[in-house]
Amino acid sequence: MNTSRKKAVTLADVAAAAGVSRSTASRALNHSPRISKGTTERIEALATTMGFVPNAQGRALASGRAEAIAILVTEPLNELFSDPTYGAFIGGITAKLAQTSYLPMLLQASSNDERQRVKRHLECRSFDAVIDISPYTDSYLLDIMRKLHTPGVLLGQITNERYQGMFSVVYSDDTKGAKLAAQTIVNRGRKHPVAIVGPRDNPASQYRIKGYASVFGTKLSSDSIIYTQWDAAAGFAAMMQILSQKKPVDAVLAGSDRIAVGVLEALKQYNLQVPDDVSVIGFDDHNLAQTTTPSLTTIHQPLYEEGQLAAELAMKMIEGQEPITSILQMKLVIRDSV
Repeated sequence: MNTSRKKAVTLADVAAAAGVSRSTASRALNHSPRISKGTTERIEALATTMGFVPNAQGRALASGRAEAIAILVTEPLNELFSDPTYGAFIGGITAKLAQTSYLPMLLQASSNDERQRVKRHLECRSFDAVIDISPYTDSYLLDIMRKLHTPGVLLGQITNERYQGMFSVVYSDDTKGAKLAAQTIVNRGRKHPVAIVGPRDNPASQYRIKGYASVFGTKLSSDSIIYTQWDAAAGFAAMMQILSQKKPVDAVLAGSDRIAVGVLEALKQYNLQVPDDVSVIGFDDHNLAQTTTPSLTTIHQPLYEEGQLAAELAMKMIEGQEPITSILQMKLVIRDSV
């Protein structure tokens, strides 16, 4: 039995069959404007007939591009996989890039060693653009990107003014979304709200508290706000702490749907009915908001669409477009918890 493998067709083989130089064949297969349409079509037809598969490295050398876009994450991996926000972002990005020749590359930068590795990739031009999906601005890496003129898109509002105009920005307006949540609670006639959000230094926490407070004013005092983590366990612990103080509470503004899941469990422990005794409103509209009992009224954040738009802007910046800021709108999703 003959087990030898058939030799792969090379660019040189295609060039010889077409009667052109290797460089001309390469330019034709990369749609260079220097090659006539007729010659390009003839060489492409030959390449297809011969079974030629372009080499990614060779294509990158010919085009001057890596044909890859990095997705930068500065959170630990456990947070990346436990928070559905990141999954929605990445899903939108990869869906958009799947329609193109660009390959998504996931870059982890939660430790100093990882940041140094990302720095080396940036300096080697291992990718054509970077999409930063983390809520915290990594000044070290952004400064390197700025120095190298690496096209970049940030998912989230820029909190450091020195990066204004340097990168494209995509975000949903957290303050407006929080105002919508708070107004929904006011319309229900609630008078004693509490707010449970993520870490104090997280921009989303800050903007959401700003939105809640703009509606409730002094009714949402500092001792009615708890900063914690974004997950259900943190929401449960925070709500149990609030209930143990025996202060009047008739509404909970949860900074994420995962926090709201923990809040619902804590209220159940105290035999409080939702929404009859206490209204609960979430934030994000992840799939889990439809699975709680009662189902969760929440603020829908178009995370998947943000990812798609970020990928689109990254590709436009690669082509030379100036950075722009795109703000997407949130909307109220009414279910049974308010």
